[in-house]
Amino acid sequence: MRYAFVNGYRVEPKKGLNGTCPCCNSDVIAKCGNFKVHHWAHKTRETCDPWWENESEWHRTWKSYFPSENQERVFIDEKTGERHIADVYVDKNVVIEFQSYSISAEEMDARELFYQQMIWVVNGAKRDFDRIYFHQSVYGPHTDDTYLRKIRWVGRSKLLAKWEAATKHVYMDFGTDLVWHLIEYDPDTKKGLVKAYPKQKFVEFFGGTYS
Repeated sequence: MRYAFVNGYRVEPKKGLNGTCPCCNSDVIAKCGNFKVHHWAHKTRETCDPWWENESEWHRTWKSYFPSENQERVFIDEKTGERHIADVYVDKNVVIEFQSYSISAEEMDARELFYQQMIWVVNGAKRDFDRIYFHQSVYGPHTDDTYLRKIRWVGRSKLLAKWEAATKHVYMDFGTDLVWHLIEYDPDTKKGLVKAYPKQKFVEFFGGTYS
């Protein structure tokens, strides 16, 4: 978690600070070591957001493209009291969830149902073979639009098959200056259609700044 409340202010972690979680109001401690991304950690997470995951450098970098006030926005279901922290909520009234770790189909469905207006940005370069398989699988333009490409998956990885099940738009980051929209994919034939967007234009479309 990047932000917590300290003396009523929303601040980033600094060594020695204690704060309050904006989601569950429990105590959090600033973790500022040399190896992991600096973050706020709960003393106990029993009552906080079960969807929250430890952040990688990739995750933090993506969030940093957007204004601080758009990051880590707390959403509350007024009927049930259920609370979750969205990675980014942009002015287009869309939640962006940055996903680097594997999640279950049940959690994917639950997040999409809870946020409604949302998209996924998936770390396709977390495992080298996913990145390599993807670039080996993309081939010739489908139309005159050179960013629209066919795909025939060549590896054993289930990356595309897993995210094909999402009901919201899925964009994949394979560590280049492009973001790939997974338009369609058939897990049986391992064929599909993807479209690339320059990462800078993608970020700026949603109100961020790419640098």
